Amino acid sequence: MTMLGAPVRKLWSYVQDLKIQHKLILIFFFLMIVPLGAFTLLAYRQTAQTIQKNTVYSASQSFEQAASSLESRIRSASLISDYIILDEEAIRIFGRMDSAAYAIPSQVKDGTYLLRMFRYLLRNQDIFLIRLFVPDELVFAGDGQSIYGLSGVREAPWYGRLLGSNGKLLLTPTTTQYTETTGAISQHPVLSTLRLVKNPNDYARNMGVLSVDILQSDVQAMLEQAARLTDSGVVYLADADGGIVQSSADAAQTARWRIADDPAAPWKRVKVNGKDAIVGYRAVAGSDWRMVSVIPLEDILAASAHQRNVLILVMLAMTVAAYGLAYISSFSSTRRIYRLIFKMRQVQSGHLSVIHQNFGRDEIGELADSYNFMIKKIEVLIDEQFKTGQAMKNAELKLVQAELKALQSQINPHFLYNTLDLINWMAIKHDNPDIESLIGSLSSFYKLSLRKGRDIVSIEDELHHLRTYVDIQNHRFEDSIRLVLDVDPDILDCEIPKITLQPLAENSIMHGIQMKPDKRGTVTVSGRLEDGAILLRVRDDGVGMSESALSGMLERPSRDEYHGFGVYNIHERLKLSFGAPYGLRFESKLGEGTAVEIRIPPAKGLGNAS
Repeated sequence: MTMLGAPVRKLWSYVQDLKIQHKLILIFFFLMIVPLGAFTLLAYRQTAQTIQKNTVYSASQSFEQAASSLESRIRSASLISDYIILDEEAIRIFGRMDSAAYAIPSQVKDGTYLLRMFRYLLRNQDIFLIRLFVPDELVFAGDGQSIYGLSGVREAPWYGRLLGSNGKLLLTPTTTQYTETTGAISQHPVLSTLRLVKNPNDYARNMGVLSVDILQSDVQAMLEQAARLTDSGVVYLADADGGIVQSSADAAQTARWRIADDPAAPWKRVKVNGKDAIVGYRAVAGSDWRMVSVIPLEDILAASAHQRNVLILVMLAMTVAAYGLAYISSFSSTRRIYRLIFKMRQVQSGHLSVIHQNFGRDEIGELADSYNFMIKKIEVLIDEQFKTGQAMKNAELKLVQAELKALQSQINPHFLYNTLDLINWMAIKHDNPDIESLIGSLSSFYKLSLRKGRDIVSIEDELHHLRTYVDIQNHRFEDSIRLVLDVDPDILDCEIPKITLQPLAENSIMHGIQMKPDKRGTVTVSGRLEDGAILLRVRDDGVGMSESALSGMLERPSRDEYHGFGVYNIHERLKLSFGAPYGLRFESKLGEGTAVEIRIPPAKGLGNAS
């Protein structure tokens, strides 16, 4: 005790002799660094376990979701295949295929029915294509889109397996050859649900092959989404023989993490080619395939190491912050009086500022509080006086600005109208009826556009505005635009946001009719009340639009030459005015023209309210 007591007393004496600032720094430092180091070690262990658990859980959830999505698509393909095979008319068609009395008109009719049924079933977004392979001698064989000749698949590697399937569905990778409307042939890797088409009069005879196809790119996206949690992990599909059907990674990475046999239970730690990994697997319903997920343990440990490094950096940052805080706190406590004297001297020089530092509750702290109270009172009085003067100036400025805006709102339209009237008078004086007619239409167009500041107008006024616009364009394009109005009179007094029809008609003229070789055409505006809503339709017989251009019309404000901002703004304005169910809908075919449907409620009195 005596030997131990002497060093302790010496250390205690040394601590007592330290300055107060140094004592506070040591206290702050040890109170922060020791608990923080212990917390960092414990947090790292807990974080490593949590990361591994969460990674496996997230991977299993993504894996199950991908497997369910794939099974749903396979199930949809199977149901569509059953629907086609069991369709009564399709059964009759299959029975006539090998008949010698199968007349060409009947073949054309049957082919049309099959194609129409296929187009109807392809509304299911899970399915990419429906293909039917029939005897080559049939008229409707080989249309290049949905019906093909049977000779093209007899040499396919899967055809023999299909013949030996005893009428069961066969799921296998294939490649489609689809003839686009432009005549180009595009190929797409797909997963096909295949079945033999039997003669309903003789089930021993095979009349063809039916294939319902799922895009491999969609399946690839599912696998990549399921494998996104790790950098080198992989999710793949394997067939009954263990062959890789499709994988989220390239061939080299898939081979590196491919398992020979399934583990005893899913999501267990196993050795894969000498490396530790967490493996999950699941049989894919509706097929003899299985989906396998392999998560390398090194990826999980890398995430834990990253968290460990973060914790160490946080600890170091907090240590530095603690040291800085201790230094600042100790320094400020020993210099409170000097700061207070400095502030008082600033007040003498005319600079008013309160003390933001905490001076404690002793006598110096009470003196600092009294000083702050006095400074705040002075600042309040000065601020109130300043605000009173500023408010008076702002009121005067707003009054002048209001008067100026009111004057401008009166001057600008009247100036425009008076100028147009002067030009019109000069046209009459010089006997130029074309200019007189154009100026009259332009004057009417701007009067209808402004409408004394109203944003909502009647459909009748909007149609009048449209007629003046087309009249102006006919002056420009030598009467090449024909306007046809077929609007139910009962809806003319219903209301619509102003300048809705004119931009749509402008698109029809500038990007539809004017793109035709003869630059002549018709814009038809029809309107009816259907199912409690007003449907206005602006249709032209111009050049039309491609599917790619049509699909992006209302997704965002386009800046390209074709759309501008007008169409998107009209769509957004209608939705803001009447709600999400209302707006625009486009239909178009290349070479036939474009139609825009405007859907609005039968509202009245909105213009008066605005």
